[in-house]
Amino acid sequence: MNAHPSLRPARQEDLAAIENLAADIRCIQWGGLPGLMAKLAERWQELYPTSIRVAEAAGVVQGFSGTYQAPPPSLTRVHGIASNLDAARVLIQGACEDAASRGTALETSLFAKEGGQTLRPDVVDRPVYRLLGAAGFGPSSKTTIMRLAAETPAPKTLPRPYRWAHFNESLLPSLLATYYAAWPEDYYEGDDTAEIADSFRRANNDDLRLAVADNDDVAGYVLTSRPPEGGVIEEVAVHPAHRRRGLGEALTLAAIASLGDRTITLVVMDDNPARRLYERLGFAVWEERVDLVLGPRSL
Repeated sequence: MNAHPSLRPARQEDLAAIENLAADIRCIQWGGLPGLMAKLAERWQELYPTSIRVAEAAGVVQGFSGTYQAPPPSLTRVHGIASNLDAARVLIQGACEDAASRGTALETSLFAKEGGQTLRPDVVDRPVYRLLGAAGFGPSSKTTIMRLAAETPAPKTLPRPYRWAHFNESLLPSLLATYYAAWPEDYYEGDDTAEIADSFRRANNDDLRLAVADNDDVAGYVLTSRPPEGGVIEEVAVHPAHRRRGLGEALTLAAIASLGDRTITLVVMDDNPARRLYERLGFAVWEERVDLVLGPRSL
């Protein structure tokens, strides 16, 4: 019979075993972050006495979990890696008990796909999700990161009666109206109108393209950014009154052309039907995750 894993504080000599677990794609992961292991190794001696717990059975390290503070201050994120479900259960329960003793909310994520690789769907999609649910976690959002994986058609002419326009202050009220109409309220929660307006003002003409109707109302827009690692299509928004006319496709293709030869990614929140359009244009899923918080919340 296999020994039941038990929790203990991490020790200096555990780092090598944890790094080996992290390198094994067969292991179960939750709450992962880009560059997590590099950050962990860099700050290991500082962190392991307080925020890292290890699951061990018969003297063998079977997993770890760690927490870190995220904004707002009352929110704590938890990440972990385990070689089996028993170890995952012990680690998740321990993290929940720690959060309860501190009176903080707890947040984590499950990844079905990361870096273009499909992670153990037999575990991620069912058992670990059930473990987190049993501990009191509920889903808060679903996020899909897509990457352009194929050649796309050339930019399209906007359908009549729309035309391209650059941002100017006279268009700002209509642009804000389209922003609020296009996005669900929880997308911009915490951002006031002045902050949103300033974000549009700061965008340069190459990164903010507007589709304007013949009455000078902004029917849709696309916003891009150009970080060193590639190009990002930040937002493609079409006012509900102007949908199903080809604007979303024209805006997306204009953004792709503007970003040029960069590696292009975009984010699709929850079950946005625009995902089908992006797939048709050559985007493929690069990362897929569900975010969960301790305490049930329906999608």
